[in-house]
Amino acid sequence: MSQLPFPLDYMHKFNIHKWLGLVVRDDDLASIARIYGARKGELQRIERRFQENVRRLADRLKQTVQKPIPSTPLTVLALGDSISSDRESFVRILNAYWKGTPRTVIDCAISGNTTSGLLDRLYDTAMTQQFDWIVIFIGTNDNRQLDDKWHIPVISVDEYRRNIEYFTELFPSLGKQVILTTVPPVDNKRFAAFLPHTRRNYDPARIAESNQVLRDIGARKNIKVADLAAAIDAQKEDVLTPDGLHLNDTGHLILSRLLLDILP
Repeated sequence: MSQLPFPLDYMHKFNIHKWLGLVVRDDDLASIARIYGARKGELQRIERRFQENVRRLADRLKQTVQKPIPSTPLTVLALGDSISSDRESFVRILNAYWKGTPRTVIDCAISGNTTSGLLDRLYDTAMTQQFDWIVIFIGTNDNRQLDDKWHIPVISVDEYRRNIEYFTELFPSLGKQVILTTVPPVDNKRFAAFLPHTRRNYDPARIAESNQVLRDIGARKNIKVADLAAAIDAQKEDVLTPDGLHLNDTGHLILSRLLLDILP
């Protein structure tokens, strides 16, 4: 436990075992506990807390969404990074919202993923699943840069555009419906306080440029865009967790509503 880079609840929340490349089911708490050197009971208590919060958020969603849940089967794949692979994310909220119906969301995201990371793992992850729609929510890590005088980005805008273009060619060619999701802001002050030794930050102008890439591709290819960034700009509530990087409950509820507005 003392050797973990983050607190146990943070490691478990963002499924860090997947980032390690370990093939372990998300509900196999005994194996995950062994990976982290933790007690299974401690991990179970954390998991119950996450599940209780997800149920609460799903109930809030039901109170605000006016249209009934369709009875037609639907499988949605979530492809992205730790913002999606979060045990309190829109993936879990929508699954709780759809509980008892033939609708589900598959978490195929991995913490730390960039668009190039998605490409590298694509045929081991997304392409092994059966689904109807895919939510591509990726870009936060692509926009990360070194916090020095050179500000070298992890992924260039041109590479980001190329990778998104590829995804939006590949999945429709396979008969899949695609939703692109714009990238939320990052609070660099909170991020630096949470991870003071990383020497990394996120340029708001670069995030805006990436979001424009997503909107342009969506418009040109007639692909739906869940414009999370615009929805966040339009309201005043804080949408980020204390690390300044991930979405909090409010942020995930906003995204859940955007997706429900698009999905059939």
